[in-house]
Amino acid sequence: LKLIAGKLRSRWDGPFVITNIFPHGAVQLKEEQTNRTFQVNGHQVKPFHEGPTPIGENTEIISLVEPTPPNGTA
Repeated sequence: LKLIAGKLRSRWDGPFVITNIFPHGAVQLKEEQTNRTFQVNGHQVKPFHEGPTPIGENTEIISLVEPTPPNGTA
């Protein structure tokens, strides 16, 4: 059972940079930390969407308040 779990484990740890696109959908990826390049099927590549930026010193926090109806309308 441990062998099967290892097979299903994801071997991808990215993000990677696409350095070349070959015919028939193959792409060459480069790993940023090691500069290692390898080819994969282009259908296996997913776009990277950067997450939200952390709150820094120059960020202003605005609290939103639920509006209250005027007197006599509710």
